[in-house]
Amino acid sequence: MIAELSANHNNDFGLAVKTIEAMADSGADAVKVQTYTADSLSIDTDNEYFKTRTEGLWKGYRPYDLYKEAAMPYEWQPKLQKVAEGLGLDFFSSPFDKEGVDFLESLNVPKY
Repeated sequence: MIAELSANHNNDFGLAVKTIEAMADSGADAVKVQTYTADSLSIDTDNEYFKTRTEGLWKGYRPYDLYKEAAMPYEWQPKLQKVAEGLGLDFFSSPFDKEGVDFLESLNVPKY
């Protein structure tokens, strides 16, 4: 079973670690993260296509700001990989751009 960490860390490294520990306790075999930056997914503008959302789950957010807040800091990934592997979990990531692929290759993190 693969457990997805995604943006569920709320920009709190300790919460990310606790979540991985809960994944292991729940019987997961692997933890998956996402490797991206706001620039990987959007542009920093406020035009009609990228404007602040006025309704729904992301009300009050421009896409760029949402992705900036939700992105896992790259420097966390090698630390979280050690946590996951120390708990017997496989650790891998889905990169969203070439820079993410290059980053993961530098860490020897599997990419899917």
